[in-house]
Amino acid sequence: MSKWYQHFCTVVLCTSGLVSGIHANELSTTQAADSAIDVRQHQRDLFLDAEEALKRRQLDEYARLNQALKDYPLQPYLEADYIRLLATPEDDDRVLEFLSQHHLSPLGWQVRSVWLDKLMDGHHYEQFLRDYEHPGSTRHQCFSIYAQLATGSGDTKPVLRRVNDIWLTGESLPKDCDPVLEAWTNAGMRTTDMVWQRIALAAEGGKHTLIPYLQKMLPTPMHYLSEHYHRVRRNPSSLNELKYLTGDYPELETQIVAYGLGRLIWRDPDIALKLIDNLPAHINFSADQYLKLRQTFAVALSVKGHEQAGRWLARIDATEHTDVTLHWQLAEWLRQGAWTQIMGLVPRLPDTQRESEQWQYWFARSLEALGFVPVSKQVFERVAQQRSYYGFLAAAKLKQPLTLSRNGLELPAEQVNRVRQLPGVQRAYELRALDRNLAARREWNALLEHLPPNDQRALAVIASEWGWHDQAIYTLGLLGEYDAIAQRFPTAYMEEHQEFSNAANIDVNWALAVSRRESAFRNDARSHAGAYGLMQLLPSTANLVERRDVSVHELFNPSYNIRLGTRYLADLQRRLGNNWILATAAYNAGIYRVYDWLPAQPMEADRWIELIPYVETRNYVKNVLAYQQIYRSLRENELQPELFGELVPMQISGSQLKP
Repeated sequence: MSKWYQHFCTVVLCTSGLVSGIHANELSTTQAADSAIDVRQHQRDLFLDAEEALKRRQLDEYARLNQALKDYPLQPYLEADYIRLLATPEDDDRVLEFLSQHHLSPLGWQVRSVWLDKLMDGHHYEQFLRDYEHPGSTRHQCFSIYAQLATGSGDTKPVLRRVNDIWLTGESLPKDCDPVLEAWTNAGMRTTDMVWQRIALAAEGGKHTLIPYLQKMLPTPMHYLSEHYHRVRRNPSSLNELKYLTGDYPELETQIVAYGLGRLIWRDPDIALKLIDNLPAHINFSADQYLKLRQTFAVALSVKGHEQAGRWLARIDATEHTDVTLHWQLAEWLRQGAWTQIMGLVPRLPDTQRESEQWQYWFARSLEALGFVPVSKQVFERVAQQRSYYGFLAAAKLKQPLTLSRNGLELPAEQVNRVRQLPGVQRAYELRALDRNLAARREWNALLEHLPPNDQRALAVIASEWGWHDQAIYTLGLLGEYDAIAQRFPTAYMEEHQEFSNAANIDVNWALAVSRRESAFRNDARSHAGAYGLMQLLPSTANLVERRDVSVHELFNPSYNIRLGTRYLADLQRRLGNNWILATAAYNAGIYRVYDWLPAQPMEADRWIELIPYVETRNYVKNVLAYQQIYRSLRENELQPELFGELVPMQISGSQLKP
C-alpha cells in the first residue's frame, strides 16, 4: 500500500467514524480530510460502475475499474461476482486463491457454493471433492458421495452410510440425490425402520404429502399405519376412528396416537380428554410418551383456561416440570390466589428453577400474603439486586432505589483501532454506506463467529460508535456484557422519539422502550408477521392510524415510523382506560385479545401480567416495562423505582373497558 493511500485510510476512516483516538496533528488540514472523504465516495461510485459493467459483460471496462479499486475494501465483492458469473473449471487457481483469502468471510461460502455447482455440472469429481466442505447444501452432500463412489474402489458401504443422515428428513430431497439413494437402496441399506422414521418426520411437522410416496417402500401389511399417520396429521380428530388401531403393530400405533393427542388437545380439548381415557388396551404409552402428553395437556388446557387444567398440572411432579409447565402451574395458583401451594412448591424445585428471579419473586409474594413479612422482605431484597423486571418489582415493593449500573464498555484505544482495520470491519462499513445492510450483517456475524472475545467486545464498541445499534445490542448480549448499559440502551433517534411522543402525549421512555424491544432500533427490520421498521408496524395498522394506504417504503423511514408508532400507542392507551401496561400488551397482541384477557374482578397488575396467555406477549410486556424504567432512570438521572412504584398497587379489571 502506498504512503499516500495509508494517509488516505487514516484520514477517511477517521472522518467517517471508523477510527477514533487520532491526534489533531496527524491530520494535515480540514481540507485534506474532506478531500479524503470525496475520494472514498468516488471509490463507491466506481464500485457501482464496475458492478454494472460486469453485469453487462463489458469486461474491459470491468477490468479497468477493478484495477482502480484494488485498495477499496469491497473489491473482493467484484472478484466474487466475476467468479459466480464467468469462472469455469479452468479458472481453478484464481478460485482457489479467492477461497483461501476469504475462507472466514461470507464471500467464501457464497463463492464456494456457486463454484461447487459449476464443478457438479461438469462432473469434475476430484476438484469437487477437493473443494467441498461439510456439510454444505443437501445436493452438495449427495454429489460428494456420488463423487467418492465414482472415483473410489473397494468397499462402498462406509461411503453409503453417509446417506443415512441425508435420508432422515421430513422434506423432499433434491433430484441430485437420486443416484446415491438408488445405490444406497441397492446395497440393502434402506430398511423398513429407516422408511418408518422418515414417515414419522414427514407426518410430525414435515411435508406430509411425502407420506404416500414413502408408503410404497413399506411392506404391504404396514400401509394402514402410514395412511393413518397421514390422516391424523391432516385432522387429529381422526384418532376417534378406533377401527384403524388394529393392534397389528401396537408400538407404532401408539406412536401415532401419542402424536395425534398432542395436536388434538389444542384443537378440541374435550374430545382429547375423552379419548385418552378410552383407548384400546394395546395402546401403552412409554414413560417418555406419557410424560410428554401430560406436559402438553397441562399447557394446552391452561392456555385455554379449561376447567381440567389444574387436574393435569397436578399430575406433573415437581422434578418433571419444564419451564413452560412450571409457568402455567404458577399461573393456575396465581389465578386462584393459592399462596400456600406456591410457597410449598418452591423448595422442591430443581436448583435452576428455584433460584430464578421469577420464582424467588413469587415466593416472596406468597410469604408476604401469608403473613411472613420479615422473611418475604429478605427474599425481596435478594431479587431487588437484579436489573430486571422482577428486580425492579421487588425494589418497588421495598420502596428502595433500583440497582442500575450506568457503565459503558470501555476498551484500550489501540485494541479498538486495530479491530477497526480488519478487512471484514472495513467491508461492513462500506456495505452500510451503500445501504446493503444484509450483506453488512453477514460480514459482522462472520467476524463474531471467528474473532476472540476481546475483539468481539471491540466490535460492540465500534458498532455503537457507528450508530449501528441493533448490532451493538446483539453483540453485547452474545458476550453477556449486560452491564454496558450505555451501549445496550442507546437513546437512538432521540429527537424524533421526543417530538412525536410529546405530540401524542405519551412518555418518551415508553416509546424508546418499545423501539428497543421491537427492533433494537433497526430501521429496516421486518418480521415474519409482516411488521416493518423501527417500531414494527403492520401495514394494516399504519393504514388505520394514517387513514390512507401506507407503503412499506414509508415504514422504513425512522421518523415516519416513530410518528405512527407513538400515535398508535397513544390510541391504545386511550381505549384501554389510559393504562399503559394494557396498551403495551395490546401493541403486541392486539387490543381485542387484551379485552378478552381482562379479569371480571380487580386483580393486581403483577398477577395479571403473569396470566397473559401468550408467552410472547407476556415476555414482551415485562421487557418493555423494564426497558422503560431503565430509560427513565438513565435519562432523568433518577434511580427511584417510580415507574414500578405505579405498577405495584395497580389493579387490572375489565368491568369498565369492554367495547
